[in-house]
Amino acid sequence: VVSPRPSRASMACAIVSALATARAPAGMRPRTRRTPRARPIRPPNPVSFGAPRAPSTIVNNRRELPALARAAGGDDDEALDETLDVDAVMKEITDTSQLGQRDEAFFVGQMVLVLLVAFPPFHVDLGDDAKFGDPLFGLATIALAAVLLVQGSKNLGNSLTPFPKPRADNKLKTGGAYAVVRHPMYSGLIFGCFGVALLTGDPTRTLFTMALAALLNAKAAREEDYLSEMHGADVYGKYATEVPRLIPRIDGMKAVVQDFADGFERKE
Repeated sequence: VVSPRPSRASMACAIVSALATARAPAGMRPRTRRTPRARPIRPPNPVSFGAPRAPSTIVNNRRELPALARAAGGDDDEALDETLDVDAVMKEITDTSQLGQRDEAFFVGQMVLVLLVAFPPFHVDLGDDAKFGDPLFGLATIALAAVLLVQGSKNLGNSLTPFPKPRADNKLKTGGAYAVVRHPMYSGLIFGCFGVALLTGDPTRTLFTMALAALLNAKAAREEDYLSEMHGADVYGKYATEVPRLIPRIDGMKAVVQDFADGFERKE
């Protein structure tokens, strides 16, 4: 006798029944919950950010000079607002007794280049498609130059001289505009000439401005040699490491602009 062949449905039911009977009832075999393995906690790697930086010595745009700077005749709040003796400055410019001893050639070259920027003797043609200017950026640069020139001459006071060699009664100025750049008037001249070049879109003026920047950088280096000899290399060296030569510090310009605005309010 040949047994009938089971159908697919009956085979499926048999498989499901076998699987169901293979599992013990939940009440007879309690299920145990698996506890997760605890991972070992590794100590964090030490992060080194280098040596701690010394706190800034600029407070409200007034530099706290070390004792050596004050002993060398450094500035204070009153010295930053002293009235400029214009007659003394003009007398020094026209004094010929020390001709050749104050590096006057830097001043002569400076004035020649400023005149060439104002009145260029020729113009470089870069073509009609060349766009070499931005009036708005030029006006903003000229305004920055005005702030640096006015505040630089005001804060320098009676130590002002057009020559690299300082005056005999020079006082080391490190506050006001001199807290953001070591030579604010040189920076003002460079920014002013560059602003005129951008305002007019004249590449010739830009070339003369680049020459002026190179000359004033050399003049500033020569002047710093004199200041180091007069006030001490340690004092001026510390100041030079914290304040740039010709590019102003952005974080201190807000206070310089505020002093500039306050000066106009006091005049009114």
